[in-house]
This record gives sequence, C-alpha cells and structure tokens, in this order.
Amino acid sequence: MDFVKIASLNSRIEAETIGHALDQYDIPHQVKTDDAGGMLVPMLPGASIWVPSDKAQLAKKLLSCIEPGADAVDEAAKEPESGEPPVG
Repeated sequence: MDFVKIASLNSRIEAETIGHALDQYDIPHQVKTDDAGGMLVPMLPGASIWVPSDKAQLAKKLLSCIEPGADAVDEAAKEPESGEPPVG
C-alpha cells in the first residue's frame, strides 16, 4: 500500500488526536515523528500524518473540517509525497 503525507503538525498528541478522527471514517493512517517515542519532545517537536494514497483526498477534506484554515496542514501535502509507509 502506497502512503502519502497529508499533514505536518506541532506534536505527536495533536497528530494522534487527528488520527482518532480518521479512525472514525475507517481511514488507515500512520503518525511519523522523530521524537524517539516521546522521549525527545522538548527538543524535536512535530509529527506528520500519512494515509493510503487512495484515501488522501478524503483525509485532507476531513482534516480541513477539524482544523479549518489551520496552519497545521503542510503546504507540501497539496502534492502528496509517495513512498512506503513510515516506520513508527
């Protein structure tokens, strides 16, 4: 399954919260962070949400309803990054 990044967020908690909303619509997702499992939160904030490419449009539409006009949506997410699902 080919995953694409749909958003960059400020924290793992924010990404996991949005992930729960995606769960309600049966949209598989992965949260990718570089925070060593939460151990480096003060030093490396941020997380990204990845979804299957065939669910990206629906997920972005849902995200816009959750955070209308929010700066959390990554500008690069307009052109999805493709590749293997992230680890972590």
